[in-house]
Amino acid sequence: MTNRVNFQVIGVAVVAVPVVCGEDIDVFFDNVGGTILDTALTKLAARGRVVICGRISQTGASELYGVKNLGLLIGRRARVEGFIVSDYAAEFDRARSWLAERVKAGEIKQRLHILHGLEQCPEGLAMLFRGANTGKLIVAL
Repeated sequence: MTNRVNFQVIGVAVVAVPVVCGEDIDVFFDNVGGTILDTALTKLAARGRVVICGRISQTGASELYGVKNLGLLIGRRARVEGFIVSDYAAEFDRARSWLAERVKAGEIKQRLHILHGLEQCPEGLAMLFRGANTGKLIVAL
């Protein structure tokens, strides 16, 4: 089962991660960092895995959050590994086709947040760092 926590709702990590993900997280895919990552570390299953793809909650933060629960990885024999999408460039065409088929079949739904006009680019970028967009952010020219 795949569950997710909305990092844009500030202060919910301690409550939301265990409620949404349960007590034994096998794989945690993180592109937020901060308190959500820290809380997820407390709920990792034995030999759990954390995949880190980003840390948007820390981009532009006035003070960086120091993850406090890394020591828990030892006792749980868990691991953390970085994920860079460009490492899988050879798979992009196949992935695009697979995803397009699922979107067309209605198996995957996408939410778009569209801004109109080139003059909206600065606001669009700022929205990304504030977490103000409500879907894939696109600036239509």
